[in-house]
Amino acid sequence: MKRIAIVACENSNTVCAGCACLNAFYDRRKSFERYAGEELRLMAFMRCSHCVKDGDPVQDAGFVEKLERFVSESVEIVHIGLCGGRTEETACPGMAKMAAAFREKGLTVVWGTH
Repeated sequence: MKRIAIVACENSNTVCAGCACLNAFYDRRKSFERYAGEELRLMAFMRCSHCVKDGDPVQDAGFVEKLERFVSESVEIVHIGLCGGRTEETACPGMAKMAAAFREKGLTVVWGTH
């Protein structure tokens, strides 16, 4: 069973309820089509706040704690919502740094959800 986390942008929180990401996950649509027929477990759905706080996620104790929790819960794959960027090149700087931190811990990063 693959263990997945979804990361969404805090700035989108005013208009986003997470429905599109979660429905795509459960229905195995869009970026989750690659897992058709596989058993998955959604381990986390977290929001980033580093654009709002104008900080570096790698220096933020809260992000570091969440990252360590992902590792301790054996999360394997992190899907970054479209609100965070369609690719690492188009992502906000904070989300790109988060993606790099996930990879440094051995997690696979997938850009996109729905």
